[in-house]
Amino acid sequence: MVTLVVENGTGLSNANTYVNQADATTYHGKHLYATDWTNATSGNKDIALTMATRLIDDHFKFEGKAISDTQALEWPRFDIVNKNGYLIASSTIPQALKDATAEYARWLLASDRTAEEGDLGFKDLKVGSLSLTPDPSDRKTTIPDIVVKMLAEFGRPSGVGSAKATR
Repeated sequence: MVTLVVENGTGLSNANTYVNQADATTYHGKHLYATDWTNATSGNKDIALTMATRLIDDHFKFEGKAISDTQALEWPRFDIVNKNGYLIASSTIPQALKDATAEYARWLLASDRTAEEGDLGFKDLKVGSLSLTPDPSDRKTTIPDIVVKMLAEFGRPSGVGSAKATR
């Protein structure tokens, strides 16, 4: 069982999620395909929220800097501007980050997505003298496109995948 400790903008040393279950449920109440969330047990929702938070932090390179070297999560941060060019208060957990965490949690509840290798549909591709070989070792965790888009104003995914090109 997981006990949610929601980051409140102060840089908690024991936080494990950006959003609580009630706010995630509110987010999903506006989502057309929310049955994976609504049908999940409360315990699984908490696990999905903490897992989504951890995966976002592990696989996303955010702009700015953490406000403390003792905070458990990547947020709160300072020196970040929003998409309109305004500075985000360093005590703020942006709504887009909370929504992205809820979205990712629902996506994780659907099935074990972390086991996917991000298969590109080919092992090797050769065109003339150019050969591409995907490197599956850098695509072990998949970040849904919608989550990447929701977080785009704050940074970018780290390790977006690569292929070895030879001639």
